[in-house]
Amino acid sequence: MTAPRSRPSAGSRGTAALAVALLAAAVAVAGCGTTSSGSPSPSGTPAPSTTPPSGTPGPALTPLPAGSFTFDLPSGWKAVPVAGDPEALVTALAAQNPTFAESLGARLAALPESASYVAFNATPSVVAKGDLVTLIVTEVELPLDVTLETFANQLRGGAEQVAEADLELRKILVTAGPAYSLAYAAPLVRPDGQEGTVAVTQVFYVLPGRGYVLTFAAPPSAANDYAKDIADLATSFTIRT
Repeated sequence: MTAPRSRPSAGSRGTAALAVALLAAAVAVAGCGTTSSGSPSPSGTPAPSTTPPSGTPGPALTPLPAGSFTFDLPSGWKAVPVAGDPEALVTALAAQNPTFAESLGARLAALPESASYVAFNATPSVVAKGDLVTLIVTEVELPLDVTLETFANQLRGGAEQVAEADLELRKILVTAGPAYSLAYAAPLVRPDGQEGTVAVTQVFYVLPGRGYVLTFAAPPSAANDYAKDIADLATSFTIRT
């Protein structure tokens, strides 16, 4: 199902710049320091399944504090605290793959202030291969009248500027409720200074007063290898009340 291209209401129009800035930050983090070289024109990582999960809760009636959500991390994935020094983690990974560790360190160092959750695929074989596959959640406070459709359309506009292409939103269901997903290829500069691309999948979700952007990034040449993990992670997103 494609989201209609709606015009923001007068009450929500003032949030457009903030929402687009949030998307830009998420894309910048997603593209920072991917270790594997990719094909020139990758396809975006497939979006999560549209099959509704069981036990979907209703939306919260009041805004929740940042970080009020959970995921079911796949085997091998590791959550990283957004606050604190990741030096010990990066040092440990450097023993397995120095380039991977450098890329992850750069991505963590570039986290925007709106980031509230980070996880990556720490499976030893994935680290050894150099495939940096990450999930970054960013959040923004919104006026209560901002709908999911308005939020998703505003963010799609920003993503289309990054991707330099028309993009299609997909209506999906995650455990938390209805959401939209968007898949595209974003430009990046690799640690060696060479230009490349990253396969990005973003999921947009709104509760009254708060918007969530789930940004998944993977090497374009291996995006299909990690599509199931990404879809499962997105579907497992739920609000903790």
